[in-house]
Amino acid sequence: MARTRSTVDERLIARFNQELGADLKNFHKCGDLAKYYRSELEDLRDKITVTDVACIPSVKNLIETGRTKLQQLDEKQSTLDDFEEKLSDRIEVYHRLMKEVGDKMREIRVLQTVRDYMALVKDIENISQELESSINGKDDSKPIALYVALTGTNSILDRIGGIEAPNLKMYARNTAFHWHDVLTVKYSAEFEALLKAIKWPNLNQSLEQFNPSKDHVNKLVLLAEHLFLVKLPGDQDFLNVRLTPCIICPHYTTPVELFVKPFRQRFQFHFTGNKQTNRLDRPEWYLTQVLMWAKENHIFVGQHFQSPALRAGIANSSVRLEFVRGLVQLAIEKLIVDIEQIVQDEALFAHLIDEVLPFEQDLKTSLGYPNSYPSVVSVLVQPVYFLKWMAIEKKFTTNKMDAMLNTDTDPFELLDPANLDELKIPKCADQFIRLLDAIKERYCCLPQPSQQLQFLELQLELIDNFRCRLLQLYNDGVNPTKILNALNYLTSVLREWGENVHYLHLHAALYGPDADEISSVFDRTIEELNYCHQKLVEELVTWIVHEITSRSRPYRYDLWPSMNPHDAKETLMVSPSASEMFQTTINHLHDMEQELSTNVFMIVVRMIATVLDRWMISSMVMNTKFSSGGAQQFHFDMTRNLFGLFGQYAKKTNLLFKRINDTCILLTLPLGSAMLLRETLLSEANDEDGLSRALQEVGLTIFDKNTTLAVLDRRNDMPRMG
Repeated sequence: MARTRSTVDERLIARFNQELGADLKNFHKCGDLAKYYRSELEDLRDKITVTDVACIPSVKNLIETGRTKLQQLDEKQSTLDDFEEKLSDRIEVYHRLMKEVGDKMREIRVLQTVRDYMALVKDIENISQELESSINGKDDSKPIALYVALTGTNSILDRIGGIEAPNLKMYARNTAFHWHDVLTVKYSAEFEALLKAIKWPNLNQSLEQFNPSKDHVNKLVLLAEHLFLVKLPGDQDFLNVRLTPCIICPHYTTPVELFVKPFRQRFQFHFTGNKQTNRLDRPEWYLTQVLMWAKENHIFVGQHFQSPALRAGIANSSVRLEFVRGLVQLAIEKLIVDIEQIVQDEALFAHLIDEVLPFEQDLKTSLGYPNSYPSVVSVLVQPVYFLKWMAIEKKFTTNKMDAMLNTDTDPFELLDPANLDELKIPKCADQFIRLLDAIKERYCCLPQPSQQLQFLELQLELIDNFRCRLLQLYNDGVNPTKILNALNYLTSVLREWGENVHYLHLHAALYGPDADEISSVFDRTIEELNYCHQKLVEELVTWIVHEITSRSRPYRYDLWPSMNPHDAKETLMVSPSASEMFQTTINHLHDMEQELSTNVFMIVVRMIATVLDRWMISSMVMNTKFSSGGAQQFHFDMTRNLFGLFGQYAKKTNLLFKRINDTCILLTLPLGSAMLLRETLLSEANDEDGLSRALQEVGLTIFDKNTTLAVLDRRNDMPRMG
């Protein structure tokens, strides 16, 4: 790659070209030029030599200045080397001093830690001594304040929580535990003495009858506040009681424990051991007793003892509900002991379930007992017992459903036949819905959605079995209208239930709260019921239409091609040949109206009309010819009689029988108009829009070009084509 010429090169080339010119004969001048430039370079070298007299002064000054600066830099470098050596010595001295100071500081910190440690020990000892001296004093607030200083917020236990001092922590906690026990015993004794003074527990009395003195209540409230403050240090969850691997009862506060204590004693007296009231077949006895105790006393506890709990810093707990929970725990403990024997006997277990569920429901409705609290039903929903429960529910509900359908009386007898409404409800369908609702009421109080979903599965399985049983009865010859009414009522109720909050919650638990669509847990079941309903309606309509059309032969083969025009002076009458067909139609419509629910009946009416509409054209009109008199009679039979039969069930019968209506228009259309219409339809000049307008102008609603031409050909008065 050729090197790019510099500016100097170009200048030299230009200079040489100027000196030598364009004549090659001047080439000998190159030697002379070279000598000339060499001598010039030697002169310049002499001029920039410092020792030369002819050296340029400015160059000479620069060189001398540079030398001076270099000498000064050498002197500075020497000074820096000396300073570096001194600085290194000084740093070494400082490092030695820092090590000595660091050792002293560590010793000081150790001494400070020992001092702080001993100060904490002294504080704990001082609080303990002050508690010892004030425990029997008249001022009850002082021991509480000292105990709070030891264990409460920003207390000694809080201060040592973040330090590595296991022995100190153990000493402080042991001291706190000791004084907790001492203070609890002291104030508990005083609290129990006051409870006896007000004749606690309140048994079989209303709140108005149980009316302790205000002075006693005030003292109880003050003692309760003290006991709320005297709580064990540390995480309170460690105090929870694990009754079974699945049932954990939170620890309850000392005042609540003292409120529950006399009830516990009475409960154990009556419902343990060999007492006559302790019977496996009578769980309702102790459940009713617990519920009665809770109802009679929870208001008193809540009214007077929630405030001292709040003053003691207990803000996230209801004392009233804690008291109820303490009573409920008595029943839980009792059932845990009895359940192993009860579950061996299906009858006992079923009876237990029947008693526990209303007990749970009453707790929630009358006392506001939360689902998150341990409850008696928690014992039943433990896996080993819950499977047994589900098996009993399935067996019982299946037997119940069978009993509804296998009865000596008619299971499809309508409810309240004297006051039938639009929805005709068979007795068995009503009973089945009540059974499903009873199942829902039984499981809606269960604590976990997963448990409720298993009962929902039972409901869906029962519905499917009921549907299959209805179809079986239909196949065995039961009137289809009865089966349709049952399916219709069941479907309508399930649609309504699907929008119920309970079932919407189950849908969210099943599909998640962010499901693409909010639908119903019964959607699939309703779809299956609708399919069966549709098939039965189609079969019913097919049978009715067959009954009608089988009596139509005289009408279809009447003298339509040769009937004389009607005398205007005489009144037109329905064709005698149509009487049996129309009477059969009237009878079936009347029977269906009486037997079917209104919405189902209207579906049947529309389907019968649709099928008859098609059949009348294909099986009669297209198989005969009509004179003008025959066309007039057919028009009268259809529009004044057939349409009239359906007129009481639909406002616009011509829309029910669109094909028959169009046929009547075409058969009675004036001959000239009919011929013009045929020419228009056969004309190739008309497009689709033109044909549609021509059909609409004569009043046709459903017939297309080909069907219209075919019906017009049924007229005897229409001239032949070609």
